[in-house]
Amino acid sequence: MKILIMKKNNKNNIKKQFPIFKQKINGNPLIYLDSAATTQKPQDVIDCIEDYYSKYNSNIHRSAHQLARKATEKWIEAHEIIADFLNAKSYKEIIFLRNCTEGINLFVNTYGKQNLKKGDYVIISEMEHHSNIVPWQILQKEIDFNIEYIPINSEYRLDLDWLKKRADELKDKLKIISVVHISNVLGTVNDIKEITSIAHSVGAVSLVDAAQSVARLKIDVQNIDCDALVFSGHKIYGPTGSGAIYVKEKILEKMPPYMGGGEMIREVHKDSFSLNELPWRYEAGTPNIADGIALGEAIEWFNKTVTDLGGYERLVEHEKSLINRFLSNFEEMEWFKLFGSKERLGVITFNIDGFSFSGCKKGTVESNKYGEEIINFLSSKGLCIRDGFHCAQPLHERFDKGPTLRVSLGIYSDEADIDRAVKLIKEGVLRVM
Repeated sequence: MKILIMKKNNKNNIKKQFPIFKQKINGNPLIYLDSAATTQKPQDVIDCIEDYYSKYNSNIHRSAHQLARKATEKWIEAHEIIADFLNAKSYKEIIFLRNCTEGINLFVNTYGKQNLKKGDYVIISEMEHHSNIVPWQILQKEIDFNIEYIPINSEYRLDLDWLKKRADELKDKLKIISVVHISNVLGTVNDIKEITSIAHSVGAVSLVDAAQSVARLKIDVQNIDCDALVFSGHKIYGPTGSGAIYVKEKILEKMPPYMGGGEMIREVHKDSFSLNELPWRYEAGTPNIADGIALGEAIEWFNKTVTDLGGYERLVEHEKSLINRFLSNFEEMEWFKLFGSKERLGVITFNIDGFSFSGCKKGTVESNKYGEEIINFLSSKGLCIRDGFHCAQPLHERFDKGPTLRVSLGIYSDEADIDRAVKLIKEGVLRVM
């Protein structure tokens, strides 16, 4: 019993580590339920960034002075932290970049461009984020390979029977399967280990988008056996402009460089150049040093916090309880239309019957003025949620849905956040009905 009390107290103390929650909006407490878009940052991460710029700001892998040595050591250490976090075999399999989008683009334009030819197939899914659709479409215009989508069944899950059958039909024409781990709209958790196994059964490789899963599920790339995996630092309490792609070393060794310039080379002559060792050959130019180092700090903070909570199972248990708490308050509301199943992680996406929304990109959908009024009311009361397609428009089109509202959770989310969000959403709807 004492252990449970300790864990609960730790949970209550998490929010205190985030300075942004000290503020009020129009006199109201900040209720931040938009963590699927980006998470807030604990003081430890903010301090780490300040520490770099105030104490050892210098370029890495270049100068021999003390500041440069410390910066380089911290940069390498951050790679080692990420490698350990993902259970990669070596930090050589970890490339730092700005976000998932850049990671997917890197893989598409190196491995994809090198290994795809006309008539080949890439399979993604109907629940992908735009960042795992558009890069393939761009390369398709150049190479003229085929893109197919794993269908979503009536239970809002990927149809893996379809995938198995299609892989068996295509055989060696199937080169890449690239899928999201957790949908940023439906909250569906995909069986990426099984998907990877299907890919490998016909000699294809797998790429996993772990943007939403990295902050709530234990990721073990060796157990999954995926060939590549991307995540964004800003989704796991790290800085914006930070992230990483894991790629198996045997694949990295054969991939062409993504960009040319400083750091990615060992030697340069007028008629030739030689590549640097892994992973630096894929980190051309001066990187985002401060935020890369702070990403390592964020992962260490997250690991410690999850341990203090009692592990990943307790984290998921708490998140599911918040989701159930939210949904149970709308069971009798006919105007509340959940998008997806009740079994989900991370996000709660829904429509309000009779109202429409457009999100931040005006002009994509005609927005009912009442829908805007609801959003403006919620925002004025300090509640941060998102409206729009959530960068997953094909998924919305698959189910004939317009833009939706989305509540998304972070490790700092608690029952008080949910209760106030429920109250405000009901109030916002009723005042314009």
